[in-house]
Formats: sequence, C-alpha cells, structure tokens
Amino acid sequence: MAEKQSGFAWHCHHDVLIEWVTDFQKRVDFIKEQKPIKERTLRLKLFRMIPEHRLPKGLIKAREVYDKAREAYDKAWEAYFKAWEAYDKAREAYDKAREACDKAREACDKAWEAYDKALETSKAEISKLHDELCPNCTWNGKTIFANKDGE
Repeated sequence: MAEKQSGFAWHCHHDVLIEWVTDFQKRVDFIKEQKPIKERTLRLKLFRMIPEHRLPKGLIKAREVYDKAREAYDKAWEAYFKAWEAYDKAREAYDKAREACDKAREACDKAWEAYDKALETSKAEISKLHDELCPNCTWNGKTIFANKDGE
C-alpha cells in the first residue's frame, strides 16, 4: 500500500517536531534536490508520516475544524478577489464615463455660450420679428404682465 501523502509528519523541517504535510513525496524530492548534501541522509531518515490513529483525537479534530475553516476562507477570498476585479473593471468604466461626461459638459458649456452670444447678437432682429408676429403684445422687455397684479 502506498504511503499516505498528506497528514501529520515528524521533522518536515529541521526546527519543527510535528507539522502538517500536504505532499510527502514533493517534500522528499525537495530534500534530495535542494538541501545541503551533508543534511540529506538525516533529514530523509527522520522525515516520516505519523499514523493518524496514534495521534491525539483532539489534534485530529482541531485539524479537521481548521481544514473546514480554511476552505471557507479560501472561498471567501476567491469571492473577494472576483469582486475586486469587478470593482476594478467598474472603476475603469466609471472613469471613462466620467471623462466622457466631463468632455460632453465642456462641449455643452461652449455650445451654451455660443447660443447665448447668438441670442444677444440677434436681439434687434428678434425684437423686430416679435413685433411683426406678436402684435398688441404686452411684453415690456422683462415680463408680459404690465402691472404688479399679474394682469
């Protein structure tokens, strides 16, 4: 039967007695390839998976609780990261829309100025047209109401 690849192990690292190992063989390969040659024999001799049935039940239960909490954390982190990406895209779209809005507002302001200027420069012509098309009008240049009573 193949040796278990994840679980608690002795001496995964030289300065830790017991710790959780996610991939026993990967760690063995790392020791063989990366650790100083003079350390390899001792490290490989002492690095061993611990039979789960020999460990304190409280430790096993605590690890199970941790694994579930870690899984929930990983899912929450993934959701957060996706939301952050969506936020970045939305922020980018917002910035572009804001820039377009600012340019449109600038164009609108310039157009209003041109309109206002055209209205002012054609005042005499408009007044003449008004007199012709709206005879007997009470417009006095400010209001159509000749008196204060609104009549």
